[in-house]
Amino acid sequence: MAARIESAPVRYPFSFVVAGDSGAWPDPTTDAIFCQLLRQAAALDPLFFASLGDFAGPGTPERHADYLRLVEGLPVPNVCAVGNHDLDDPGGRDAWADVHGPVNYEFAYGNTRFVVLDAAPGEIDIDPEHVAGPGDEALAFLDHSLQAAPEPNRIVLMHAPPAFGGRLAPHPEWGFDVREREFLELVRRHEVRVVCCAHALLFDHHVHGGTHFVTSGGGGSGLCSHFRGVCSAGEGRPEDRGALFHAVEIVVEEGGAISGRVHQAFGGVRIAF
Repeated sequence: MAARIESAPVRYPFSFVVAGDSGAWPDPTTDAIFCQLLRQAAALDPLFFASLGDFAGPGTPERHADYLRLVEGLPVPNVCAVGNHDLDDPGGRDAWADVHGPVNYEFAYGNTRFVVLDAAPGEIDIDPEHVAGPGDEALAFLDHSLQAAPEPNRIVLMHAPPAFGGRLAPHPEWGFDVREREFLELVRRHEVRVVCCAHALLFDHHVHGGTHFVTSGGGGSGLCSHFRGVCSAGEGRPEDRGALFHAVEIVVEEGGAISGRVHQAFGGVRIAF
């Protein structure tokens, strides 16, 4: 899939579409929502579609085969980031390697370098109140890839978002705080333009240190019941955040400008940024 993207004729602006948490467990309703999002994504004619993890839970070969059947008709390349539920099965990592290859990889298109990271979260044995995200291997891969990248635009695709001091409350466990500082320092140093994540079952977008952080966990598995859609009011619940089944379209201009649109399943554009 990465080779298909890199060999495509370069055009500007270009777009790609992301969605996460589309199959944390087997469920026909989840599959129906995700298939609708695939149809809506295909109609946008993006460069590629990215699944940001938890699409083949619990990570057996059979569940990966189910996922491949769902995306079989997608007319654009599909790249995948590993999620925690894709590794619930004891053989999850072996199944991932057999079907998708490495958990950390990179590719380029035009002026943009994409890095896909293993950021499947987990509890820390010595302190289960903290959540792990990208490990040392993933962080070293990110640093090396971006250090060597000639492209001025850099975009990271992964599963769990940074915790950002409780931004995801009342679910702080949806963000990783172990090695968060090291990850954010690499993002800052290498001038990453966008970080696309999932894991939190909602949509969220904010800019931190000049980098867009997009969380898209509305691929079909479930929605956070603490948010009543994009118009929910109250302190700490900005208008650009909400619980809705969705995919996010990211547009990259030749000069590096970034914009995005949130496409609700069975609906239209609900949020633009």
